[in-house]
Amino acid sequence: MTEQVKKGRPAPQVEESVQRLTCRHFLMSIIIILMIYGNVVLGTAETQYGYYAVQRQKNITSVVSASRQSLCEANTSSIRFKQQQEVQSETANWSAYCHLAQSIPVLLMSLMVGSWSDKIGRRTALLVPTIGLIFKSGFFALAIKLEWNIYTLIIAYFVDGLCGMWISLIAASYSFAADLTKYGKSRLLGIVLIEIMLGVGVTIGALSSGYVIKYLGFLYGAVLVVSVACLLVLLIIFLPESVQTTEKLTSISQLKYLKNALSIYIEKDPLRYKYIILAVVFALNVLPSIGRGNVQSLYVMNSPFCWNAVYIGLFGALISFAQTIGVGLSRLLYKCMSKRAMIILGSISAIAYYLITAVAINDVMLFISPVVGLFGTYPITLIRAMMSQLTPKDKQGAMFGSLGAIDAVCSLIGSVASNVLYGATVSINDWLIWAVFGGFHVAGLLLFGLLLYKEAAEKRKIEDKYYRRC
Repeated sequence: MTEQVKKGRPAPQVEESVQRLTCRHFLMSIIIILMIYGNVVLGTAETQYGYYAVQRQKNITSVVSASRQSLCEANTSSIRFKQQQEVQSETANWSAYCHLAQSIPVLLMSLMVGSWSDKIGRRTALLVPTIGLIFKSGFFALAIKLEWNIYTLIIAYFVDGLCGMWISLIAASYSFAADLTKYGKSRLLGIVLIEIMLGVGVTIGALSSGYVIKYLGFLYGAVLVVSVACLLVLLIIFLPESVQTTEKLTSISQLKYLKNALSIYIEKDPLRYKYIILAVVFALNVLPSIGRGNVQSLYVMNSPFCWNAVYIGLFGALISFAQTIGVGLSRLLYKCMSKRAMIILGSISAIAYYLITAVAINDVMLFISPVVGLFGTYPITLIRAMMSQLTPKDKQGAMFGSLGAIDAVCSLIGSVASNVLYGATVSINDWLIWAVFGGFHVAGLLLFGLLLYKEAAEKRKIEDKYYRRC
């Protein structure tokens, strides 16, 4: 009996062979950073341009104070405040329509693109969302130049969603890392490096997007993103393919690709319950992470913080930087802790982050919260690694595609539900939303405890059978 079976874990199906790494393989790091950077800059510009465009269509002069004062200092009975509320409401509705148009097609495409990549290679799965970014940013630039109605941008969002957007890129990146690493610590290291590159891209994008808009404006900011996306195409072409296959996309039906992505959850298999529980725990950790991003700006703009755009941007960059550092430390912690113990540590860290945010009464407490939440992304990172280790090599793309679909569902639900919940509870207690977010992590931790209990029971059962035979 192998050591892995003694520990209640599945042994890898075959001795894995991987490609020898070359300098060209490290192009993936640049691809991830540039792709995330482009999406962060474009996303920031789109929201602010939508606000500006609504003002222009209503013939309202800028309702944002030149001194960047927040709503804490606004006179709620003034005409300016009422105009600001009107512009915010219409911009929020426009943003909701855009994200709805984007999220619906990406639910399907994230599954399909991941499954495609197992048959026709990872580079194709990287090119598809890059083409979507080129179209979206190019369309955005034309809309600004020609002063189109902002609702025409829904077309760009839909096409970006149809190409899988950044969710498919992330799924392809994790699959690429899985192709080049073996079962065990090597696989975890590959997943961690992808997470670090994602964090670097978000941090650089968050820090620089305001300056891009300030010095280049919306139009040339969009042109910059088009240029970044075109550079990405060249880098992807030079990236070595990690899947060696001669199959064509049409060699099997599209329904088969969809079934491949869902097979790990629906087909009878001894590991099926692990996939399902891990996927649900993954969703319970992703939902508050996305929901937080949608309401945090509103939370800190109100009393007692009254933050302006500069503080909000710095705080966002600090959160991303802290999470990146936390992921970087995971390699050291793994030498003295199991992945399961690290998931528990990460859940506790995330719960503490939301608790401190809920009770914060000044800026210092808020800036401490990212430090407390340093390990908060561990459940997401390590569940990806665990599910990758459970999955055969020829289904890595399908598995990561299924996690991408969960990301897309959580993005749709989290972005809508968090705003609705915050709006409904802010007049009662603005900390209630953070208690709800923390509650998701508590639920995830309890469900993960159930998985540990079932694994321990399986281990005892296997050991009993083994010793009886002896």
